[in-house]
Amino acid sequence: MSSSTFDRVRPRAAAAPSVAGVDVQGKSALFSADAVNPSLGSVVITCSECHVATAASYVRALQCAVPSLHLPLVRRDYPSWMRCPACDERHWVKVRFH
Repeated sequence: MSSSTFDRVRPRAAAAPSVAGVDVQGKSALFSADAVNPSLGSVVITCSECHVATAASYVRALQCAVPSLHLPLVRRDYPSWMRCPACDERHWVKVRFH
């Protein structure tokens, strides 16, 4: 028998540089938290510290809001001082009703 060689195995081709860095619908789509699609009858709470937008039910938003402080005329960007559901700390937040 002759010595075994790998003549029939093709060498590995290097990835093209234009394709190597592209993440088409990959991990970035799985782990992105930019878009929050709230359902009808929910509240979106956006924290000023952790910058996470959390969709919550009215009951969960009420639990986070007790006790709270709302100053819409003084603080226009984040007018409510309440517990953030994402980081579980009291910070200034934005509350949007849907």
